[in-house]
Amino acid sequence: MTQNVTSVQPSIDEINRILQLYGFNNFQIVPSPGHENQYQIQREDGTLAENTLSEGEITFITFLYFMQLAKGGIDKDSMMEDRVLVIDDPVCSLDSTVLFIVSSLIKEMIKQVKIGVGNIRQLIVLTHNVYFHKEVSFVAVSYTHLRAHETEADL
Repeated sequence: MTQNVTSVQPSIDEINRILQLYGFNNFQIVPSPGHENQYQIQREDGTLAENTLSEGEITFITFLYFMQLAKGGIDKDSMMEDRVLVIDDPVCSLDSTVLFIVSSLIKEMIKQVKIGVGNIRQLIVLTHNVYFHKEVSFVAVSYTHLRAHETEADL
């Protein structure tokens, strides 16, 4: 049965890397003891955070998990399938700092789609938040690997 499930360790490592990169040190993702390929959220003092996460923290960690799932899969057969992602208002209940982080992560995803890296072929982002829309839609042109038919004006 476990051969049909991919390892969660790369997701744990990447989510923790992003959390640390953006200064989120009050919790981390750790493997769940006794449950292969599962993880849990743990506070700095070692206690589990399942009952103490704020709504914003839950939204943020859910978004980070979604990003990892979008890049991978739950079984080996789906790992490399092409994908169309729809992200529906990922900044609900987030403060301005986390809103900026989420917009930065989505902008990076947009760059990857534009240059054809990874398995995400199309990305649709829906939002009611004008500030988030401005943040996520502003992409400074600094790509070094534009597709042959694209120019800076196409971006």
